[in-house]
Amino acid sequence: MNKNTIILGIIAILVIGGIILYGINHNTPSVSDNGVTPPTQTVAVETNQARQPGAPILVTDYQAVPTDTTVVVTGSVTPNGAFTNYWYEYGLTSNLGSKTSTQNVGSGYYSIHTPSYIVGLTKDTTYYFLLMAENQYGKVSGVQYSFRTTHGVSAPVGSRPSVKTLSASEVSRTTATLNGEVTPNGAETNFWFEYGLTADLGSANISVALGNGNTKLTEALPLTDLKPLTTYYYRVDAQNKFGTVNGTILNFKTKK
Repeated sequence: MNKNTIILGIIAILVIGGIILYGINHNTPSVSDNGVTPPTQTVAVETNQARQPGAPILVTDYQAVPTDTTVVVTGSVTPNGAFTNYWYEYGLTSNLGSKTSTQNVGSGYYSIHTPSYIVGLTKDTTYYFLLMAENQYGKVSGVQYSFRTTHGVSAPVGSRPSVKTLSASEVSRTTATLNGEVTPNGAETNFWFEYGLTADLGSANISVALGNGNTKLTEALPLTDLKPLTTYYYRVDAQNKFGTVNGTILNFKTKK
């Protein structure tokens, strides 16, 4: 076999190999060709699945903040598409036995902080607690933790915020402005608006910090891309370390 024949043989092998590789690359289905959702669309699919109504999801924060006779306990709850109440159960043993009043965190698919303020405790005493949440789809309990009250530490100053939902303004065919009043009542307070096509609401804006003053503050949220001749429901909510407060649900109708 002469030199030219060997070279031609090598070239032929390379050409055949290239054709094979080309066929593999072009005949093997891509991620989308195979029906598998690409990464950017996977999030959307998961979001759609998460928007199926269901029992709430919750997380209890183990870092309670006790004083001599009080404690601030926190956590978070995702309502999962139905109006959801939360409360804390607590007691001197892991059997608990006492509970706080219920508070509402709306019906959205987003995580909401769930603070609560417990009073009437005994100094230098260990207590156990856990977070509970319930909607029409079920009741859920969080992990149980404990804290110990202190000695010589005074109770925090302040109280739950005061809120009032006000009439919507600047209502047009596709826009409107939601309005509400919030008074922080001496503790660092956040507020947000919930809104939706029914009194079940379901949507909300990101909460906004208001500070810890005692002055009544008027707040607003402009909405866009609304449907003409459609009724929308809304309310204002606020919370600080003493708890969560909900305004009255009002409604407005967009114009023709």
